[in-house]
Amino acid sequence: MNYLIFRNDGIGDLIVSSDGIRKIKESDDNANITLICSNRNIEYAKILKNDGYIDQLYNLDKYKTHKDNIKIISILRKLELNHVFILKTDWRNLLISIFCKPINIHAIIPNKISRLTNRIIYKYPLFISKRLLKSIEIINSIEINANDNRTRMGNHYSKLFNKALNLKNDKLEYLKPNSIRNFENEIKKIFTSLKINKKKVILFHLDEKWDGINCTKDFIVGLIEKMTNKKKKSPILIVTNGKFSTSLNKKIWNYYKIKKFNTQKNIYISKKNEKVIFIKNLNISEIIGIVSNVNLIFHIHGSITHIASILKTPIIDIIKNNSYKYFYKWRPNFREFKQVEIRNFSNPNKYIQKYL
Repeated sequence: MNYLIFRNDGIGDLIVSSDGIRKIKESDDNANITLICSNRNIEYAKILKNDGYIDQLYNLDKYKTHKDNIKIISILRKLELNHVFILKTDWRNLLISIFCKPINIHAIIPNKISRLTNRIIYKYPLFISKRLLKSIEIINSIEINANDNRTRMGNHYSKLFNKALNLKNDKLEYLKPNSIRNFENEIKKIFTSLKINKKKVILFHLDEKWDGINCTKDFIVGLIEKMTNKKKKSPILIVTNGKFSTSLNKKIWNYYKIKKFNTQKNIYISKKNEKVIFIKNLNISEIIGIVSNVNLIFHIHGSITHIASILKTPIIDIIKNNSYKYFYKWRPNFREFKQVEIRNFSNPNKYIQKYL
């Protein structure tokens, strides 16, 4: 059968919902899967395609005009779709799905309280959903900060696929790309050249989210110094940045007086602290390779949180203040993690002692 999945948002969203792709592959030997992705997660989507988990891939961000919409609908209609799964709930995805004329449409539907009427409203109104959709899975956003904190968001996506395909509930399991070993080996070569011992390596991912919570240079420097201690037996700290360099990144790089390491153009060593290595502008496969070669991760909640789940790498998942119950639903899908609100993240050494 032919399947279409809308996951045109983030890398983490694609990973968290990847159990659905696994279910399709295991339940249908002749499955042909098309994934609709975005600029944000296309790198990871390409990995899944290259590994054979999906068959066709389209980046919806490239189809912006009315003419483009007609073009993508024409392409998708030719697939003669049996099942469409809308995992990013927006009206454009629903309209494209309808015009593709599939046999069945299934969707995730979040709800919330209307500011105007103070009543429960749904992203796709239920009277429309009952007419157009074969299966739905409602995410109760109203109580997301108060109740049901035992549920992982991945369970919602998994349940939708179970309903659509008439499958029994089973253990939530994110797809593990077949290419991981290659990514791991490439980074292992770099670590060897840097004389890094994997038994004592920490990843500190310093992306734009740190700027978003107004962290200062002094706060970050304090954390880095506590993590390394400048002792012989202290761990090596790998500091990476996000897709784009930020003002905070630059302040940290300047403070540590970084210099290039040999011919590795994106690898820098600190003149101030020999235990700190900076690696800039990594692509998603390189990030996966680093996560597979370290022993502990410190990271503000994001895609690396879910990459760590795939690789079972212990992670301290740092979250915004007063957001514990919300982010607990997005927690890693394994046991070796700790979620910490930023105001409580002042002593990283207690986590280093536990995991290293």
